[in-house]
Amino acid sequence: MARIVVGNRDGTLAVRHGRTILERLVEEWPDLQLTAKTVATAGHSPVGDSSGLLAALGRNAIDVAVVHLATLTQALPAELTLAAVTRRHDPRSAVVAKGYADLASLPAGAVVAVESERDAAFLAATRPGLAARLMTQHPEAELAKLPTGDYAAVILPAATLIGLDLRDHVDEWLEAEAFTPAAGQGAVGLVIRADDDLAFDTVYSLQHRPSFDRVKAERAFALALSDQHVGAAATVTDDGDLTLFGAVAVGSTVIQASVGGDAKEAEELGRELATDFEDRLKAL
Repeated sequence: MARIVVGNRDGTLAVRHGRTILERLVEEWPDLQLTAKTVATAGHSPVGDSSGLLAALGRNAIDVAVVHLATLTQALPAELTLAAVTRRHDPRSAVVAKGYADLASLPAGAVVAVESERDAAFLAATRPGLAARLMTQHPEAELAKLPTGDYAAVILPAATLIGLDLRDHVDEWLEAEAFTPAAGQGAVGLVIRADDDLAFDTVYSLQHRPSFDRVKAERAFALALSDQHVGAAATVTDDGDLTLFGAVAVGSTVIQASVGGDAKEAEELGRELATDFEDRLKAL
């Protein structure tokens, strides 16, 4: 019997994602020997969360990496490929605050925990006067610091809070135009070795094409502007029309623009929008 090892990183939500993917694959492929493996990571570093999984994939310790796509490096090694994206969850960011209704209510100097330098840049541009502090632990541990007064608020992906059954804790849902999410936020991807045909056929059964196209457009946009603090949010209609909204935080300014076209040309649209941004950034 063919064997496939499905890997996820440690942490409550990552383990849940891994188990969900494994259960779905077992239903689709009852004749395969499918097993789960948790790959330990050091603390909670959102930008590098996928590195341990990709390394395990490269050395054949796992065959499928279950990755939250906001943490996946934009340029994958040539030997790896993003084979499928499951149905995407809420791509927005959300705020959990201590005694405040939203970010606008926070006093000047209030400390807000964020997952990345990218989020810190968007916070500085859209909510000036607040102090960003990078998280170093898993979301549950960071949220536990709110009552102690370490933070006045925490910004996390909405999908993370929903996945941890903490929807009721959200004080503010941040729309894309106000606080543009990271490329791929809210989406779970399945990365495999590019030459592994069995793994590809197996995970492709979970492919949700509109989510895949949205992520491809966002990631192409972010890759082309990899030296900037980028946000991206794509939508796809039932007719296959894709709209990509992009944003770049530069100092106290957020540049925004959008592009539309056929979802089959998702990556091309992402690069097209990035070219427009490059011209606008040069003019600053």
